[in-house]
Amino acid sequence: MRGIDDNFKYRNPRGRAEGFSRLARRLAAARRGSLAISFGLSFIPLVIAVGVGIDLGRAYIVKEKLLHTTDAAGLAVGAAFDSGQDLSVILSNYFTANFPSGGLGTVTSSGYTYAEPVITVTATATVETTFMQIAGISSITVNASSQITRQENSIEVVMVLDNSGSMSGTKITSLKSAAQSLVDILFGNETSPTNLKIGLVPFSNNVNIGTTNTAYVSNATNPNPPTNWGTTSWGGCILENVTSDNDTKDDFTGTWEVMYWEDDSNNNWISSGGTVQINSSRSPNLYCPSAAITPLTNNKTTLTTAISNMVANGGTHINLGAIWGWRVISPSEPFTQGAAYGTANNTKAVIILTDGENTAYSFVYDAYKYPSDNVLGTTSASGVAAALNTRLSTICTNMKAAGIIVYTIMFDLSDATVEALFQACATDTSKYYNSPTTAELDRAFRAIAAELKKLRITG
Repeated sequence: MRGIDDNFKYRNPRGRAEGFSRLARRLAAARRGSLAISFGLSFIPLVIAVGVGIDLGRAYIVKEKLLHTTDAAGLAVGAAFDSGQDLSVILSNYFTANFPSGGLGTVTSSGYTYAEPVITVTATATVETTFMQIAGISSITVNASSQITRQENSIEVVMVLDNSGSMSGTKITSLKSAAQSLVDILFGNETSPTNLKIGLVPFSNNVNIGTTNTAYVSNATNPNPPTNWGTTSWGGCILENVTSDNDTKDDFTGTWEVMYWEDDSNNNWISSGGTVQINSSRSPNLYCPSAAITPLTNNKTTLTTAISNMVANGGTHINLGAIWGWRVISPSEPFTQGAAYGTANNTKAVIILTDGENTAYSFVYDAYKYPSDNVLGTTSASGVAAALNTRLSTICTNMKAAGIIVYTIMFDLSDATVEALFQACATDTSKYYNSPTTAELDRAFRAIAAELKKLRITG
């Protein structure tokens, strides 16, 4: 049976009659050709659109990088604002480092302005195009701007620094330099700013609270029991009071007994003939740090002198440094230079540094006497060291609860126990620093100083 479409004919351009089915096939073929032509014509703007998107995407990447750089450069300029350094050089270095020659994007201009207390950093960069050049556009310009506010909050900082024997030589020299860097950054060009106070607590297995603080000790000038200081006198160290764990708190209102290492087989400073022979290794004040606590002060010269006077000697009781750091920064006695807790726009921070773990020795008399005296509930040296670790953790917890920011620094030390203690002691992980080298130690102190400047990005 013939299909109905054969009942309809048309004449093709050659004059031949064709059936509908053949006509339909020819039209379909013609449509396919027309569609191919239309697609080809639309493909060109599609490619251009994709290319423009790629160029714009590259420009967006450069803009984000430029914003990040203006933020970082602004913070660096703010941190160095009072240091006397060339701020334009600092600014330029950041853009040079982040936009090296041959990289994506070229910085064409950068600069800063200062309208107290805001530093504004601006920058412009160009991005060469690829696809947009078809339309005659050879580059895209992007701009970025960041504002850094220099806060005028008051800051109280206490540096709790390890002065034990293991810090001798180049290590104590490096520590002095790093600590001085922090002082220089915070003080800037000022010698006695009204909104800054810094204190210093050098520690070993003792802390020297200062020989003028006799009101807080029970037997320095009128000893009971009697003491024989030989050719010297009380050196400033005390025995910690552990009643009710007073050595982990800031609210102890009693007095401390002076640390007096009597003449014995471990510290023979009186000869069999009765001659007193006091020197660096024999003394009733043996291992008492020669550098005393420096209470909170806004006098830069006082702090510089105190830092330079630090001497490495003795063992390591980090908890003693920490508790006296807290006592120095608190508003209560024995040191009362600190502002009251909760004072508006006032920041309290304690920086704790060590190059070793807590130590105790059966033959060393310190702030907890001999281990055999069972002051800490154990008579072994290892037991005392473990007790000191526990006390350090408690002190850190109590300080943070009081609103004190705690920074911790390990210097040239690889010890899992101390690392865990210091990470937990710090206010957060960003405030814990592991500084295996002198250069990294200096960077840690500088980073802390910059943060304490209370600089913040505002827009």
